Amino acid sequence: MAAATEERKAETRDMIIQAARKVFSEKGYHKAQISDIVKEAGISTGSVYAHFKDKLDLFEQISRENLENLRTRLKELRQTTHPGDVRERVQRWKQTYAAFFDYVDANPEQILMIVRGGFGVDEDHDASLWEYFNLFASDIAEDFIKWQQLGFIKVGNAHLMGHIVIGMSMHVAHSYLVDKQFTRTEAINNLMAMNHAMFSIYLTHKGRNVLGDLSVPQLPHDEE
Repeated sequence: MAAATEERKAETRDMIIQAARKVFSEKGYHKAQISDIVKEAGISTGSVYAHFKDKLDLFEQISRENLENLRTRLKELRQTTHPGDVRERVQRWKQTYAAFFDYVDANPEQILMIVRGGFGVDEDHDASLWEYFNLFASDIAEDFIKWQQLGFIKVGNAHLMGHIVIGMSMHVAHSYLVDKQFTRTEAINNLMAMNHAMFSIYLTHKGRNVLGDLSVPQLPHDEE
């Protein structure tokens, strides 16, 4: 009996999440109302508040799930066919940036609220979501540490490098959504070029022997 009850609760929560994703996507966070989500899900208002404190709590739980899915996806993309193959890892930058911008395009409200909340601009937003990006920076730092252990690069602080990469990415994503002065393809290609230039600075002699002729991968224009 208890198992059946928990299953129904999980099903209801999933219905609310799916409805909320659609409503937030169509109306944006500030214009969306709990009543819109209730109508879309075909449930009672009480069911929503049984699972979430309010609209912000619902939005942030969805954001965390999306970010965790993105983090898992990026980790998968950074895995190489042969452990320690730094050349293949560098070539996978294109795929990881493309996956990041897939998230940006699919969740513009989340990106804007995370960035603005992180800098205290959006008072409705819990800035703790911004802290989630420390995990992304740590993941990138792990890559730098591995490359350093393999003797391909020499950096002073791998964690700082991770934050530099994430900081660039988030700022470009925010400007891409708000200013609209460049395309997705331009954003990805230039972020890749900056990463390549930054990475090249820290190459050891061994690293240059392996990556010396590596050119920056380009995305076809039709992927904009």
